[in-house]
Amino acid sequence: MILEKFNPVIPSEDDGFAIEVTTSWTFTRNQLIRHYLHLFTGTMQRKFDYLVYLDLYAGSGLKRLENGEITSGSPVIALSEPRRFSKYIFCEINKNYSDALKVRVKKYCRHENILVFNGDPNHLIERLSYYMPVSTKKNKVATICLIDPFSIDIEFETVRILSELGVNFLVVLALPWKSKDSFHFCIDEERELLNAFLGKPWSNYENGMTVNNNEMFFRNLVKYYHQNLRELGYMAKGSFHKMEDTNYDIPFFFCGYYSNTTGTRKIHSEVLKRVSPQVKLFE
Repeated sequence: MILEKFNPVIPSEDDGFAIEVTTSWTFTRNQLIRHYLHLFTGTMQRKFDYLVYLDLYAGSGLKRLENGEITSGSPVIALSEPRRFSKYIFCEINKNYSDALKVRVKKYCRHENILVFNGDPNHLIERLSYYMPVSTKKNKVATICLIDPFSIDIEFETVRILSELGVNFLVVLALPWKSKDSFHFCIDEERELLNAFLGKPWSNYENGMTVNNNEMFFRNLVKYYHQNLRELGYMAKGSFHKMEDTNYDIPFFFCGYYSNTTGTRKIHSEVLKRVSPQVKLFE
């Protein structure tokens, strides 16, 4: 199912600035992000006075497919949402991409309330938190944070700090592994990174677990990550979706929605009605 047409604020054309390269699976990813944000704003605008969009891995705003076609990144999808956010906060670790994003939003979205930060979100979390408005009785704030690292670089401590601010999360998890034994390297050589991602030692989960390939590892990783977010008090729904790309050994990715307000199940079910069939529903 091709991403439905919508009017991006930033034209999807080559403007001479940096654009990250992606593959065809980004179409399904974009569908999910677009529909979740649309339903989030529609639901929250009736209950809250101020809506904030936080993107921890924003990229340049545009993505280039292998065939040369340019499509929207998550910042453009958020800025194109008809029901506007009150504030947009973008974080991107790659300086070339963050610089390009700054140029694009300044040119096309100068009237919006936008902040762009360059750096690792795990290291910038205190600074990011400083710029996030706090809810009061007279001004209720709802924030949704997109976490889409294409890795396990996001530390659970970062998520926990944001959770204490009442942030809702939209999490897209995928691993661009091509070697069939990449899971061994992750478990053995990247154990510290793996532990930081989960917020708990991987060894806590190893008893009774059988992991023979990348797919089994990823399913277990997502299962425990999902479980740990629920332990923070979130209502949670998620699903696996097919990766329309044969270059990666793991043929699917995960998208989860974590909310501290009612309506989580309804938003999730409405999104899945609009997006290509999921591989397997994940509770």
